[in-house]
Amino acid sequence: MEFVWKRRWYLQLGCILILNVAYANLDYQKETPVSLGQIDHQCWEVSSHGLVEMKKLKVADTVIALWDFMMFLKESPKPKHNQLFNDLAQNFWDMYVDCVLSRSHGMGRRQLMSPKYSSMYSHRTLEGNY
Repeated sequence: MEFVWKRRWYLQLGCILILNVAYANLDYQKETPVSLGQIDHQCWEVSSHGLVEMKKLKVADTVIALWDFMMFLKESPKPKHNQLFNDLAQNFWDMYVDCVLSRSHGMGRRQLMSPKYSSMYSHRTLEGNY
């Protein structure tokens, strides 16, 4: 009797999974990054240029050319192109996230302080007053 219940449970689970696949919304893969929320455009540019320099891409010398090339790779039926797209996209994403995190934590905004403020700051730290 237990076997029948297990089998019925697996049948129900299989039907649910098939229905989810049949009615799945595949448009989420075609979304542009802008539709995903706010983009840090400066990090987008820096990461795009960094990707071109890091991978020494001769096909793309501008950000627009890079993303045209990326779309070509993504839509290509050749598995090697898809693999290259995934590799480039992962490298880009790693650089972009690092940039956004560093900017949000202030590491990307650091500038040299004027001598007036730096001397005041060093004097305070020597005294132990923060």
